[in-house]
Amino acid sequence: MLSWLRGRATRHAPEPDRDDAPALRAEVNPEVLNCLEDVLDPEVGISVVHLGLVYRAVRTPERIEVDLTLTARTCPLGGLIVEDARTCLTRRFVDCPSLQVRLVWNPIWTPDRITPRGLELLGRSPRAES
Repeated sequence: MLSWLRGRATRHAPEPDRDDAPALRAEVNPEVLNCLEDVLDPEVGISVVHLGLVYRAVRTPERIEVDLTLTARTCPLGGLIVEDARTCLTRRFVDCPSLQVRLVWNPIWTPDRITPRGLELLGRSPRAES
């Protein structure tokens, strides 16, 4: 499975940054991100956070907004991942009146987005610091 994931992720060159692409981790609430660590990619068994799939996680008193992506657009379990994210957030933030979890496709996910913890869980060495 991991070889398929690596091959699938590296088969496509990343798209250049666009003005409409979300800034990665520009808006990430640590409490929301912590909650989303319980949401696993069912095929890999690793948190969507550690796979680098969460692009945006904003929390205000009125709402929580999460933008996440998948390792591939063709992933048949995208709906399950989104629903798991909603369920975890609803349980943790019971007083939040509005909750939105969206799948986004820009920028395209690459293995470079995997966190050091995610690499460790995959049995890979952490990236060398630049």
